[in-house]
Amino acid sequence: MTDQPNPLPDLLARWDVQQTAYIADRDRVYEVMFEVLAHLKPAEDLVVLDLACGPGAISGRLLGLLPKARSVAVDVDPVLLAIGEGALGDVDGRLRWVRADLRDPDWPDALGADGVDGTFDAVLSSTALHWLDPAVLTATYRRALRLLRPDGVLLNADYLPHPPGSRLREASDAIALSRRERALAGGAESWERWWEAVQAEPSLADALARRAALWPEGARDWTGASHRFHEAALLDAGFTEAGVVWQDLQERVVVALR
Repeated sequence: MTDQPNPLPDLLARWDVQQTAYIADRDRVYEVMFEVLAHLKPAEDLVVLDLACGPGAISGRLLGLLPKARSVAVDVDPVLLAIGEGALGDVDGRLRWVRADLRDPDWPDALGADGVDGTFDAVLSSTALHWLDPAVLTATYRRALRLLRPDGVLLNADYLPHPPGSRLREASDAIALSRRERALAGGAESWERWWEAVQAEPSLADALARRAALWPEGARDWTGASHRFHEAALLDAGFTEAGVVWQDLQERVVVALR
């Protein structure tokens, strides 16, 4: 009997592809993040916290670029964690996966020995924190600050929109929708189709059940705090500087310095 092939690397690859239908310049987002990180933190043996990591888009790319770096990847979603860990593994001991809920004030404790003040050179996140309630987002930035070393940096690449009701937000959302419709019409896999493939994978049945208990159907809301709110929240948390270094419509990379 031959071993069955691992389906999780394929699901991870498909995740990356389907995300480009929603974030047209996704590869450039990561290029900018790592360019800024390399300028601010030129060491090759960085220790990073991949915050709300999903299936590990940041960690997989960064550890490939920096063979001496180490990452702790944190998320609450059991399905995305299972896919990421099953596809990427521990990268020769340089990648550790942790399940923790950012809505829990004690989530840094779940990091174990890494969850102490001044552990990390950088906190990185992408396409995730827009889900957080503004109060939780602000608290998350405060806790992230404490986990950073004195010269640490935070980079968040996400949907950081213009304020609600603004004409700029309306125009940007309309253009983004048009781009997405063209991508999907051209054969790109949709979010819904990707999740159908996940649900059809038997090895993920337990993780899917745990996920359904976390977010019953219709219970998860998109928050999308504005980029101005993010910058203000970072400064209020105690970061000395915070600002946008790249954007395409409302997809932005915001950087904060401890």
